[in-house]
Amino acid sequence: MNYRLSTFSSALLLLALGCSPDTENVFGSSPAERQQQAAERYASILEGQQSGWSLDFYPSELELGGIAYTAQFADGKATLACEQPINNSAVNGQFKAAQPVTSDYRIVNGRGVVLTFDTYNALLHYWSQPSGTDYDGYASDYEFTFVSASPDSVLLRGVKHGNLLRMYPLKEASADYLQKVADMRNLLAPITRKRLAVDGSPVDIPLTMMESHFQYTTDSTIHTVPYVYTPAGLRLYAPVTIGGATLFELQLDNASQSLRSPDGRVELPMPTALERFCAASTQWHLSFGRTDESYEMCEDMRTLTKSTASMLSRQRFETLTDVYIGMNKLPRTEDEQRIVMGWTSSYASWAYEVCHGISMTVSDEQQSLIDIKATESGNLFYNYAAFVAPMLAFVTDNSPYRLEFDNPNTPTTIRLTSANDPTKWFVLKTK
Repeated sequence: MNYRLSTFSSALLLLALGCSPDTENVFGSSPAERQQQAAERYASILEGQQSGWSLDFYPSELELGGIAYTAQFADGKATLACEQPINNSAVNGQFKAAQPVTSDYRIVNGRGVVLTFDTYNALLHYWSQPSGTDYDGYASDYEFTFVSASPDSVLLRGVKHGNLLRMYPLKEASADYLQKVADMRNLLAPITRKRLAVDGSPVDIPLTMMESHFQYTTDSTIHTVPYVYTPAGLRLYAPVTIGGATLFELQLDNASQSLRSPDGRVELPMPTALERFCAASTQWHLSFGRTDESYEMCEDMRTLTKSTASMLSRQRFETLTDVYIGMNKLPRTEDEQRIVMGWTSSYASWAYEVCHGISMTVSDEQQSLIDIKATESGNLFYNYAAFVAPMLAFVTDNSPYRLEFDNPNTPTTIRLTSANDPTKWFVLKTK
């Protein structure tokens, strides 16, 4: 193992010795010696876990949520694997989920004890390497300062960007762990949670869980905490306190499909069909095409859709290919509006995503009523407002809507009928 003492630390040590030659060292050793001892202890902890570690890794400025990694440390080598496939164009490499990649690591002394992955690892450095005009890619770290370490857990913080990295000892093979994480992500990601209870009593605050982010509002302040999936459920980036209970981990109850904290105090129940639609974990598309029969909507909405398509064709030479309500097609890094009404148009090989933020809330569960309101403009909306704003106004002006599902458990078609004017309606479908 290679360690080094920083010039800064050495200078401080010499200064202290020069100014106080007769002062007893109350710690029994110098700062440099204590840092060296810590480095050796941390190395022993990392390499002492022969099965390896799970890593809760958070790239970028936390907007991508957490990604599960595994790592095994031995003889100065670190073997990493990721829950998701990574296409790293910098090395012309396509790495499958759970595929291991080995590189060097060191524990060095600087401003603290630092874990550095100091030779290129295609799975980890992918998040920090430059891309085009973006000089630091996803603004992620490959050097981490130790905050605490024990055989049960290790907490580190990125040297440059400051994101926390949590490590826990693996109790199974890396590939098995990552497969279970992927299975849990596939199971939970489409089910956006909207309600929370503490000690059996509902907590009346707006909240949602989607795209690996837990978001809740208190005193008009919106709090957003990303999370990573685990074989048991999920784990937050940092603990939060809601309704007097601290929330950090949530585990899936297979019988009820609720998410619960390990102590049982906090529960996020399985959402209803209305809540799942309002939570918008996918896109729901309007049906339209070449004939009037393909427009599954009222006459007024059909007229607006045709007008939008015609104006785009005449004035911008673009073809309207999609109109949808639900999760933004664009990632969080490109558009912060997450639940939207969106339009896709195309010109030659180019596609343009236009959207406006909306809120969708359950107004009456028994009557199957939801309310849709416009929030803030999203990607390219101001550029296309003359074409698409009338459609947005129609949808919001005729709210609330009564919803009819073709299947309440796994719907593929939903009819929305205005509660105020039943002649105003439209159908949404999955693709």
